[in-house]
Amino acid sequence: MEIKTIHQLEKTAMKKSHGELARIGFALFFLAGVLAFSFATSGGIPNNVFLAIAAVFGGYMAMNIGANDVANNVGPAVGSKALTMGGAIVIAVIFEAGGAFIAGGEVVSTIKKGIIDIEAFGDDTDSFLWAMMAALLAAALWLNLATM
Repeated sequence: MEIKTIHQLEKTAMKKSHGELARIGFALFFLAGVLAFSFATSGGIPNNVFLAIAAVFGGYMAMNIGANDVANNVGPAVGSKALTMGGAIVIAVIFEAGGAFIAGGEVVSTIKKGIIDIEAFGDDTDSFLWAMMAALLAAALWLNLATM
């Protein structure tokens, strides 16, 4: 290989790594914002540290759900150049947020009553708390892995 070709490969690799770093930085910034918001708004709640951690896990899950849904829904339209990337992002934001607001209550009801039986834990609320947090983190990690 010529030195010029190697130099071009290095430049391409550096551009891609900067883009990845920016995406990771944005995700970490979002999760830090979720953490700060949850601490700021949960002052009088007992065990607010667990609430903040659960909020971060929920934010991570939300990013993964959004990435998975958007890739499936608008990927073909962007790939065929029927939509620009910016237009696809605007449409995705509107409909992802709308779906969360419209159907979010049903999802919470299903998780609250249909997945884990709280009666099985009896008075051991700590075990229930850890089980729910483990389920949320496991689901988020699995969705992240499945979306890659």
